[in-house]
Amino acid sequence: MIVRPGISVLLDERCDLLANRRVGVLTNGSGVLPDLTSTAEALLRAADVRALFAPEHGLRGGIAHGEHIAGGVDRSGVALYSLYGANFAPTREQLADLDVIVCDLQDVGCRFYTYVWTAIKLIEAAAQAGVAVIVTDRPNPIGGAIEGPGVEPEQRTLVGLYDVPMRHGLTLGELARLINDEEKFGCDLTVVPCDGWNRLMRWADTGLPWVPPSPNMPTAEAALIYPGTCLSEGINISVGRGTAKPFEWLGAPWLDGPLLAGTLNRLNLPGVRWRPVAFTPCAEPYTGELCEGVQPHVTDPDALRPAAAGLALVAAIVQLYPEQLSWNTAHFDRLAGSPEVRAALLAGTPPEQISASWAVYEQAFRERSAPVLLYR
Repeated sequence: MIVRPGISVLLDERCDLLANRRVGVLTNGSGVLPDLTSTAEALLRAADVRALFAPEHGLRGGIAHGEHIAGGVDRSGVALYSLYGANFAPTREQLADLDVIVCDLQDVGCRFYTYVWTAIKLIEAAAQAGVAVIVTDRPNPIGGAIEGPGVEPEQRTLVGLYDVPMRHGLTLGELARLINDEEKFGCDLTVVPCDGWNRLMRWADTGLPWVPPSPNMPTAEAALIYPGTCLSEGINISVGRGTAKPFEWLGAPWLDGPLLAGTLNRLNLPGVRWRPVAFTPCAEPYTGELCEGVQPHVTDPDALRPAAAGLALVAAIVQLYPEQLSWNTAHFDRLAGSPEVRAALLAGTPPEQISASWAVYEQAFRERSAPVLLYR
């Protein structure tokens, strides 16, 4: 094993942080030790666990995206509270019997992914209740690169709760440190870093098993392109849910795959080539309908700019299919962080010009986040 996740470091070396404390645990199916023992199971053996908290998709990760989840009692007999249902942060009553909460979730390094914001909302609530938080850190599977625009205040939701780029380049622990400091939550926050990880590593370099953190993130390869292809959730195409390649197969019944692939390949975007595909999803939109479209193949992960690639895909569809295209305006603007990206696309602004305009913000975020970095 090359990298030890923070949960292993906590259990092997920092059990003092749990001694004589009433413990809550925020985790899901992605929270595993390197031998695939679940974090919940390991902590139930090692500590006085009084409550379990679950993010979107539930404690075991099998519930569909966007579906609200009820709490109850876990099969272990411990209270289970959903943070993706009636409330998105723990209540005072749910925190009353706790001294500390361990947070162990695999993030994917993209602003759109809800887990990190669930953790941030828990940290804020814990601070108000006087409960400490321990984040057991995990690698950012798409590395330390930063890309994309920020989030305007009126667009802040659970797919972008604070002002960070689409591809933020931080681990969950680092992002927790940043927001706790900037928002002055005052949480007694401890981040237990991974051992052996650095920002240039690809997931395959870590030696860790990939456990899908959510039903539509089956591989680390899907995570790599996700900061771009998820933008297409805001238009009327399938992003591959209900197929073998979610966020990699992108299409609709009215698309011409070879035409779209050729248009995108002529842009010579760094680190990616586009292949025409055909697929029949078993999830909305276009359930059971034959779709044509494209699959981005990453040829150079270091050169890839996934947000720029995803923007180019939407721009090509705007250009080729103005009559068939429709927008989920509110959702696209939430993902993009503002209405400006959509307005620029509709005005015919070249996608490379739009993505080039992000450079000032990207550099400012590098400087903002530098004080909280835990890894070289």
